[in-house]
Amino acid sequence: MSEMFWQQIISSLSPWLEAATVRWEAFLAKLPRLPSRWLLLISVVILVAIACLLRCLHLFDANHYYIITPDSYFFDWVSRGVLAGSPPPASPGAEAAYTLHSGLAYPLAYIAKAVSSILGLSSADALNLVSKFLPPTIGVVTMALIYLFGARICNRRVGLLSALAWALMSVPVVVGAAGYLDRDGLSLLLFTCGAFLFYLSGVWHIKVRDRDVGWLVAGAGVLVTEALLYIEWSFAGPVLLLWVIAAYCVGRFLLEYLDVMESESHIRRRLAASIGKVNLRALALIVVANALAAGWNFHLAGSWYHTAMGIVQGGAKSTIEEEQGLGLGDLIGFQFFLIPMVVGLYVAGKKRVESSIFFSCWFIGIFILAIFARRVLIYAMPASCLLSGVGLAFLWDWVKQGLFHPVKRVGMVVLLALALVLSVASAWSLATVTAISPDQQWQGALAYLREETPTDSVIMSQWSWGYWILDLGQRRPVVDNGYYGYNAERLRDVGLAYYTTDPAEAAQIMNKYGAHYLVFSELDVKFAPTIMGGANVGQGLANFPGNSLIMRSLNGEFESGGGLEVVYRSPPEPNSSSPNEPEVVVLRLTQT
Repeated sequence: MSEMFWQQIISSLSPWLEAATVRWEAFLAKLPRLPSRWLLLISVVILVAIACLLRCLHLFDANHYYIITPDSYFFDWVSRGVLAGSPPPASPGAEAAYTLHSGLAYPLAYIAKAVSSILGLSSADALNLVSKFLPPTIGVVTMALIYLFGARICNRRVGLLSALAWALMSVPVVVGAAGYLDRDGLSLLLFTCGAFLFYLSGVWHIKVRDRDVGWLVAGAGVLVTEALLYIEWSFAGPVLLLWVIAAYCVGRFLLEYLDVMESESHIRRRLAASIGKVNLRALALIVVANALAAGWNFHLAGSWYHTAMGIVQGGAKSTIEEEQGLGLGDLIGFQFFLIPMVVGLYVAGKKRVESSIFFSCWFIGIFILAIFARRVLIYAMPASCLLSGVGLAFLWDWVKQGLFHPVKRVGMVVLLALALVLSVASAWSLATVTAISPDQQWQGALAYLREETPTDSVIMSQWSWGYWILDLGQRRPVVDNGYYGYNAERLRDVGLAYYTTDPAEAAQIMNKYGAHYLVFSELDVKFAPTIMGGANVGQGLANFPGNSLIMRSLNGEFESGGGLEVVYRSPPEPNSSSPNEPEVVVLRLTQT
């Protein structure tokens, strides 16, 4: 009965829909037609404008500092040192200074030096300017690379849709955002170049004296890319690129082997035919060169092994979010683009197109690694965008077929518009995410440390704010995200200084680490279970006890005693519901 009802509905609506389609097509036919080159140029310009706007949108929130993510403050600090002619020494316990593996730090400093000379800006202003616009520029260059590659091996529509996905997808927006000075943006650009070059080693046919050297040019390009990845990221970058190359070669081999099983019974001929589909010469060049490099640096093998095992084992044990395994939230982060990505994977399995196989092997290979360390998923983003481009192109062709295709087209456009709206909302609120960037109250406290404390002062806080103190406060923290580091003992002691009810106990802990100041903030309250967990106290509590030193300092009950005194309270925000409770409090050690 219901089936007959819907058939009647469809048959009654079909004439109207067909008439509407004819009128719409007649309207489009009357519009002036631009040459395809102009349409392409306009589309690319619009994509670049959208990508730049989204990556700079959070700069309009004046309540937060423009640099985002804690590690970005460390690279900003290194850049300031390089610009001043005094790059930082090795971190405590490290074997080498930060001349290598420092991400954007050195490019930022050198470009800022050039900008300062050309525009007559101070070094600090030049660095701030470059820090705001270099990451979005890298993001746009990566988007252009994705478009060119997608258009080259697929078609222009797939290239444009892939670039659109890169412009809107949340992770590419974050790693290309103004003030994102961590290494991911530059590493991702280099990583993408290396992966694309390896794929092109199988399709480039450059002739020199009638000999095909395209594979050699592409393979050499991959090795150069690996060298650059090593310089700015250490061995992790080249290893990750090799993993993607291996995933593609293995995937391509297996698919070809399964195909020839139906037509070839002899196993040796099946193997020969399958291996012939792999870019074997370029792969051999890359593997041999990497083996030689690994042999030359064999003395570092122990540290490489421990790093790799730490990443693998950290997924289950680490309290650091980025080192934990994948969760549902990581997949939800793809938002609308999860649908075309799945469609793209379906197209790859159904049609067995070489380019789609490459995108799929890349994505699946990184996804497997991300099961152990979620941050690795960042390096699947170019493949995700290209899969999205393939999926969107397939869906666009699908909506043009069958009944209701005008309605389906409108629905497709509406979904893309919603993706744009979600991306804008996410980009606007980027700086307001907890612990990502200091607000005005925190900036005031950091200015106090920078301007009102002796230059050799050591500051104690929980490790999340260590790089803020190092960069904006220009003082040495007791614990931070890696430079001065942290261990179980330090985390326990810092947690006890927060949890204790006796200021004399906090003063004793400060003396143990040579700290002169202790910083408490409302943000610490949001991380209370983690801080207390490090000290093995307060089990089952969601917040610090009301009589703990941190809560008494924040609510104004504690002023001095036990060898500590409050020397700074951040001014309350306008229209604050608790004007007597500052967001940040600084305590000074009065006796040793």
